Amino acid sequence: MKKFETKSFLLDVDVKSAIPIYEQIKDAIKMAIFSRQLKNNDKIISVRNLSTRHNINPLTILKAYGQLETEGFLYSRRGSGFYVKTSPEKSNKAKNDLLKKEVADFLKKMFSLGFSFKDLKKELKKYPEVSENDQN
Repeated sequence: MKKFETKSFLLDVDVKSAIPIYEQIKDAIKMAIFSRQLKNNDKIISVRNLSTRHNINPLTILKAYGQLETEGFLYSRRGSGFYVKTSPEKSNKAKNDLLKKEVADFLKKMFSLGFSFKDLKKELKKYPEVSENDQN
């Protein structure tokens, strides 16, 4: 029988957030995959262990894991647990989708506060790591 090291990921659950807990778990796992903290075929922390560690209902975790399996980020082995399933194409598309969503959310928020695009551009120039000439 093959033994697998279980990989965990950074999970910061905010029970007061408007974002459902299962979505927070999904986002945390996706971020760990995108940042390569979790790699293809890594076994992730079991539902039971995650539930105990963070005092989260196991059904909530199972919902998150199940949706990630449907989306193609995880696969399960009966009696063995959940494993990371990733491909560069899928990860790149999902990362770009996340970028578009986060930027759109940020811009909506800033514009609703009365800031203009010019204001945002001026503020961004204050950060040395941000460059208009950066092609990456």
